[in-house]
This record gives sequence, structure tokens and C-alpha cells, in this order.
Amino acid sequence: MKVLAMTAVVFLLLTVTALVPAPAAEAPALPASLELRYSLQYGSTTAGRVVKTLKREADGSYRLDSRSTPLGMAKVFTSVEWLEEGRFEVLRGKLRPLSFLEYRVGADKPHRHSARFDWKAKQIIYENWPKTALPPGTQDQGSILFALMLNPPAPGEKQTIHVSSGKKLRVYRYGHAGTDTLKTALGTLKVTIIERLTPDKSEENLRVWLATERGNLPVRITTRQRGEDSILELESARGL
Repeated sequence: MKVLAMTAVVFLLLTVTALVPAPAAEAPALPASLELRYSLQYGSTTAGRVVKTLKREADGSYRLDSRSTPLGMAKVFTSVEWLEEGRFEVLRGKLRPLSFLEYRVGADKPHRHSARFDWKAKQIIYENWPKTALPPGTQDQGSILFALMLNPPAPGEKQTIHVSSGKKLRVYRYGHAGTDTLKTALGTLKVTIIERLTPDKSEENLRVWLATERGNLPVRITTRQRGEDSILELESARGL
């Protein structure tokens, strides 16, 4: 009888254990606050500084601000500062933009591009242009960096992402371009390289180096446009 009773207990424990769901994998997350400072380089010349700040609001959404200022010899030619303001939310590990604004100060001519993303109506509402359909997974030019930080393409994977500039909606493909080690202001780090795939060489190219052991922190960003290369090199990171 004791043997039968013990067998029943063991069977019950195994059954209960099998019914308890395994812990769900944690969705990708962003820091509650983050400040990233980059030097902007053209060739071997430091031409400016870019500061990106991220802050989680009380409702769980994020506010993103970016300011680009000229430095060094660049200040001889321009005093214009470029600013970006954006809001987005993270749902089930995926980033979803809510609004985006790009403008500049110190310029003779005004520049203001603004977009609001209405996910319920599936529309992008521009300030100065007609409404546009809002495809799933769309990002804006500020949020795309953090979307790749949360969900970079895996080796052999290609991601097709619509990106809004606040004026136009373009379609880009992103892919995994290998791994490496990179000397940074934070030390020598292992990085994953993500590349915008542009079969047309006249299009703007983009590469992002993500520090895999630092929450996929973007430590280097390079762009090539009209034959000119620019590099954002991380100087400091606060909030990790």
C-alpha cells in the first residue's frame, strides 16, 4: 500500500510540474534613461558632436531627443544645429514609433519635418504632406537605431523596414554583416555589424556596430552619401 501511495504522489508531482508553464523568454528591453555622446567625423576631421538622450515616461513610452552641433573648423562654415524629437513605445519587444520631428536652428531657411503614427487607423499623418498608409513594423529615422538595437537581424536574416523621414516613407533592407572586436571609449568590445543593403551605389549606405555584451549599444555608425563618408564614434554612454 505504501508503495502504491508513493507512486501516486510521484505521479501527481510530475503531472503538476508538467502543467506549470515554463518561464517566458524576456522580451528585449531598453534602459529607463540613456545618454549617448558621439563625435562626428569626416575622414580624419572631427566636425561635430551628436548627443542622443532616451527617457522612459510615466506611461511606459519613451522620449528620444537628438542634437547635432558643429565643432572645430566646421564652425567656421556653419552654426546650424540639427535637432530631432521623437516618441515611441515597446510592445512585446518590438519598437513602435508614435511621433517624430526634425528641425534646425541657426539656418536662414526653415526646415521642419514632422510625422505622427496612428497605428489604430494605420496612417502616418504628416504636418505638411498628405497622409500615408502605415505599414507594419514602420520606423522613423530616429527610432530605427533603437529598433535595430532591440532586434538586430540574425546571421543570414534580412529585415525589410519602412522608415519615415518625417516627410517621406522609404523601404530599406537590413542584414547581418558579420562580427568583430572594436576599440571604443568603453574599451575593446565584441560587436555585431548591421548594414543597410543598397544595391544602388548612389543610395545612402548605413552601417551600425552594436556592442553585443553591452545591450547592443550602438558604438559606431557610419553613413556614405554622395561619395562622402561620415562616422559617429561613441565618446560616452550614461544610463546602462
